[in-house]
Amino acid sequence: MNQPEQAESKGRLHDALHTASVNFAYAGGAIVAGIGIMSAISIIGRALWSKPITGDFELVEIGIAVAGSLFLAYCQITAGNIFVDIFTIRASDKSKAQMDKLGALLMGAMFALVGWRTFVGCLEIRHSGETSMLMGFPIWVGYACVLPGIALATITALAQGFGLIGVSERVSNE
Repeated sequence: MNQPEQAESKGRLHDALHTASVNFAYAGGAIVAGIGIMSAISIIGRALWSKPITGDFELVEIGIAVAGSLFLAYCQITAGNIFVDIFTIRASDKSKAQMDKLGALLMGAMFALVGWRTFVGCLEIRHSGETSMLMGFPIWVGYACVLPGIALATITALAQGFGLIGVSERVSNE
């Protein structure tokens, strides 16, 4: 959204995706904080009373996977993903913008591929009835919880790739 004429035509979609991305990132942060607290309680319980939280490793695995997926769209919309600019350092701004769009399209395609395979895996695991070892937690639920974050990242990357939205500023005490 660097140009004023883009603000009207791209503003609502950009604002909606930015808001959703920020909210997903906050939710991911809350999950990570919750996992940290749960891990501390489990470690204290294990050290003092030989009673850790049953399935704490399973909860960490599922929670971090979900949290990680919730950060993807925010990283995409703020251009927070890793990129190498050694080859583009002398390129024109127009060339860089075109390469950024191509990169966003490629990211969108990869997010879509990961989302599709995660969805297929979710269905197959649900059909097989696989559960976690200690808690008996249905594994497919963890896969299903990852899908919204991947879907938002896919939509965000494709919208950037097609030039429908720009790059957001990173949130600071929003």
